[in-house]
Amino acid sequence: MPNTSHIHVRPLEISDFSFVQDLASKQERFTVPPTYVLWLLLRIKGAISLVAEHSTRGPLAYLLAVPVDGPEDSMFIWQLAVSKGAERTNATLALLAQFRDTVEELKVRNIIFSSVPNSSAFRAIRRYASKVFSSEPKAINALPPAVDAKESEFLLDLCRARRSGSPQTSMRVK
Repeated sequence: MPNTSHIHVRPLEISDFSFVQDLASKQERFTVPPTYVLWLLLRIKGAISLVAEHSTRGPLAYLLAVPVDGPEDSMFIWQLAVSKGAERTNATLALLAQFRDTVEELKVRNIIFSSVPNSSAFRAIRRYASKVFSSEPKAINALPPAVDAKESEFLLDLCRARRSGSPQTSMRVK
């Protein structure tokens, strides 16, 4: 696991909204979250909004996730974005490790996300899912064309990963 000593993860704050909006605007296929939506995410019970921050360079990455009903005890990752640069991998790993620890505490059983199948973004997500969650994404459905005809929804089964007792499930990133 890379050294992430200069990166810490913390909850999203109102002062981070412009960082989130700026980084989202640079991502292909992302919706730039309006200020009001970001503020709502801070108030939704069970929502997880995190920022990975370098001690001297400031915010590097963010993750926005909300609880969903189906399947039961699931969390939907709406957006995960990381700035370009040398700390990209470290920031991603720190952010996902904190997210993993948080969903474990909340007894979340599944993580759901959407991506374009077989894209470079999906391949990166699959690598991180294996490394951080010890789980392989499984396609659960295609999104309706009104949402995005190219994207599909995927599920990470955390219960299966926890039962497997894989060493990655106990890995901690500080």
